[in-house]
Amino acid sequence: MALPLVVVVLALLCFRVFLPFLDEILWSIVGTILFLPVKRWYLARNPGQENRAALVALAAMSLTLLLPMGLLLAVAIDQVAALYQGLASGRFNPASALESAVAHLPDSVRGLLARAGLGDFEAIQSRVVAGLGRGMPAFANQALAFGGGVLNVLLSLIVILYLGFFFLRDGEKLVRRMAALAPIDAGYQAVIDATFVTVVRATVKGGIFVALAQGAVGGAVLALLGIESWLLLGLVMAVAALLPAVGTGLVWLPVALYLLATGQVIQAVILVLCGLFVIGMVDNILRPILIGSETKMPDFIVLLSTLGGVEAFGFDGLLVGPLVAALAQAVFTRLLDRPEAAAPPAP
Repeated sequence: MALPLVVVVLALLCFRVFLPFLDEILWSIVGTILFLPVKRWYLARNPGQENRAALVALAAMSLTLLLPMGLLLAVAIDQVAALYQGLASGRFNPASALESAVAHLPDSVRGLLARAGLGDFEAIQSRVVAGLGRGMPAFANQALAFGGGVLNVLLSLIVILYLGFFFLRDGEKLVRRMAALAPIDAGYQAVIDATFVTVVRATVKGGIFVALAQGAVGGAVLALLGIESWLLLGLVMAVAALLPAVGTGLVWLPVALYLLATGQVIQAVILVLCGLFVIGMVDNILRPILIGSETKMPDFIVLLSTLGGVEAFGFDGLLVGPLVAALAQAVFTRLLDRPEAAAPPAP
């Protein structure tokens, strides 16, 4: 009786110790599942080189993680630099841009703005600049907080990649040991393992395909609206679509604001409507179809489990939600398919 209690207490303590790193552990496991074929491919050609095979797979994982983030960062820096140069050279005057945008509004709306004291844009710009000057300490604090957030993301990536090396090298042996200790029938273990791998691969593949589709649709919309950098912005939109906390709005919303500020009101409205109801709906339509086709789950279960997972677990819910639903479906299906469950009741 004492030994089971000790095991339970140790398990709970281990869970508490590793709780701050659950996100990193989860996504490191996901990366291991996705890039384990790379390790096996290398080992098939270089038998016995476990460490080198794990490093090769880890290098592939690192490039997959860092290249999209680098693209987003480079575009963000380029856009900020372009905005600064435009302001410094006088090519872009926010007051005149707003005045041009308001000139396209109906007379009744312009009258309301004038009565509200929002007709003198030069004065508004002066007040905004003065307010920004007074708010510089708060802005500095926010900038420091943002820098701390970026540092946390980088540290998380380092932990994910660090764990990834050991999971790639020793993960299969670790899984076999845990399976030997788990008080679960071997048949159920096989079902759980297969379902876990299938859902992880389907979720990641589906997410990548959806992101590419959103980038393609977004780029097409921008091209039709006459935006010169539509191809680059479409690529950035595809990368941003991989990040639910960011999403495609990171791209199309600033473009819509720019169109509005330069007096292209109709194009701005069209872009906002397309961003909300066309680009945004691509995810809700395609993701359930793509994931459901591989996991054999109904589309509505995939959609609800994804939305519920995001609500409950945040970014991790994109994977955890469908994973919980798929595991429940697989286990319950096996329970119902047992001979004793399928046999009719005795008379």
